[in-house]
Amino acid sequence: MYNDEGLYVVEYPGHDAIEVIDKRLGRGMVIRSEAALRFRMELGRAVESGDGGEAVDDCLDHYGGLLNQPAIYH
Repeated sequence: MYNDEGLYVVEYPGHDAIEVIDKRLGRGMVIRSEAALRFRMELGRAVESGDGGEAVDDCLDHYGGLLNQPAIYH
């Protein structure tokens, strides 16, 4: 779904889930259902805004408290 030097986002449509890994922090989260739909919409807007990584970082800041799982295998 999205991949750059600092962020990895993958969607699991069969599970109605999105996994987000902040590569800089080495932390991640998995969100499902309505939270996943909202995140997808907000990330889409950030990418389409043309502000580059700054808009994506701003989007991720809203979800920063959920990035609490160590990203061991990524």
